[in-house]
Amino acid sequence: MKKLTTKKQLFRVASVFCVSLSAVSFIFQFQSWEYCVVFALMGGVFFSALFYFANKNLRSARLIVENMILHIRPAVLQGRNSRQKDEDGLGENLEMVVSVFGILLGAKIIKWGQEGGRDGRLKAVEIGKDYLSIDYGTLGETHNIRLIYSRPEGETLTQITEKFRRDTGVVPTVIL
Repeated sequence: MKKLTTKKQLFRVASVFCVSLSAVSFIFQFQSWEYCVVFALMGGVFFSALFYFANKNLRSARLIVENMILHIRPAVLQGRNSRQKDEDGLGENLEMVVSVFGILLGAKIIKWGQEGGRDGRLKAVEIGKDYLSIDYGTLGETHNIRLIYSRPEGETLTQITEKFRRDTGVVPTVIL
């Protein structure tokens, strides 16, 4: 969520900067000010569009977190040495949230059932001993996500399956 919020703020600042630059160019009308106004406004429109999509992704992520079914504790990925950590982008906490509306994996959003069902629907959930498999999609196209997940036992497993059934209408299959 932090990356999504940072990206949204960055695009907001960039679009405000471009619009401000075009306003200053228009007011002071220095040499070739027309070109500066046009390019700054084009940049403002571009960054405003990026801000819109970043805001939309942030809203989807918040919806996923607010309607959480499973929260899988963060995993820290790191290489054997600090150089590999920096080059490969390792060393980050990857938090995974499975929800009624999708999955949030770090900054990546996989969604279903949002925006009037355009993204598809949740079709099946399978909980194995060491994995969680989720099928979602539209009538013509189905996607599968298989996540490494150590299945809980007893009452916790019953609560998870009941929450999936109650919130999504899909009854998870538990593989023994």
